[in-house]
Amino acid sequence: MRILHAIFGEQFYGSERHCIELATAHAAGGHEVVILIRGADSYCAEQFRQAIAARRLDGPGGPGTVRLIAIPRWVPAALQRPLTRAVLGRVKPDIVHTHLNTAARRVGMVAHRIGIPHIATLHIRYEEREHGLCDGLICGASWQQAAIPASFPGIAKTIWAWLPVEVHEALCRIRPEDVGELRREWQADERTTVFGSIGRLVPEKGMDLLVKAFGDAFPRGDEPVKLIIIGVGPGEADLRHSAASDPRIAIISAQGEIARCYRAFDVYVSAARFEPFGLTILEAMDANCPMIVTKTDGPREFLKDERVLWADTNDVATLTRQLSTAATRGRERLIYDLMPFSRESATKAIEDFYRVVMARVLGTAA
Repeated sequence: MRILHAIFGEQFYGSERHCIELATAHAAGGHEVVILIRGADSYCAEQFRQAIAARRLDGPGGPGTVRLIAIPRWVPAALQRPLTRAVLGRVKPDIVHTHLNTAARRVGMVAHRIGIPHIATLHIRYEEREHGLCDGLICGASWQQAAIPASFPGIAKTIWAWLPVEVHEALCRIRPEDVGELRREWQADERTTVFGSIGRLVPEKGMDLLVKAFGDAFPRGDEPVKLIIIGVGPGEADLRHSAASDPRIAIISAQGEIARCYRAFDVYVSAARFEPFGLTILEAMDANCPMIVTKTDGPREFLKDERVLWADTNDVATLTRQLSTAATRGRERLIYDLMPFSRESATKAIEDFYRVVMARVLGTAA
């Protein structure tokens, strides 16, 4: 099968990681894969190149191939559709799979007009303008599928995200001395409970709530606790201002190999106001972290472990209470059931869905 993935993000976040992992999984299965992005000289493009090279699937040695095509950043939006048409004409994909709204709008609509089956992944939620003409929609959680209007002419399927392979492999390489070194950098000794959170610094992720709740949970200032927030985003300056008066809180823009951070956290916290699924939660589960999680739609669907401490969404009081509870518990690592989050089973389900959609659109047997 010849598959074209398209994603027009500006940075390399969870959706971009999802795209590259799916594309390389397709290639490992023997398919010919093209990834269409914007900006050949961008940070995002370099991350895609590194990910492809790391998986050794970009040349004759791999069972399949992954090729990266980048639309120059200087090409205006009005010309991106004609250029996309030219790319599709050259690649001749059997199916186009878009990620995020911009690619769904500018690439998916071109595919639709020239008769190539188009599937989009709902990384956030259904939008009529972007998804109304899709032949198929892949939902990461059931709440997304339930919100698709009955008038949608295509078909939709819920397929859960998988445990990110890159972080899993890195976690397997972490040594105890690596963890100890990082905790010393954070000035956290063996008595210190380190709360950690990773994500974009935007209101949806609730990092501001976490900073407030941390101060309320440990008001004296001399409790043996630390809060480490790792991420970048437009809310960074405001978050740093909020945390400036508490030396126990560190806002870190980059931290090298992120797997070390999960291993160094004693408790992982997701304080999100909105979370469609929650890849960082899966990563924290793989690192055996005890967790505090707000009751957002994605985690409520897949996170069934009774040891998780739940906080109400957008509520500092319950988050405060659960931080206090977690601090009184031991720092024992937990084992979670990660079988439902296999990339292999998710990839097979997605490829089966491709065939169903292609048969429906092209009138062929699935």
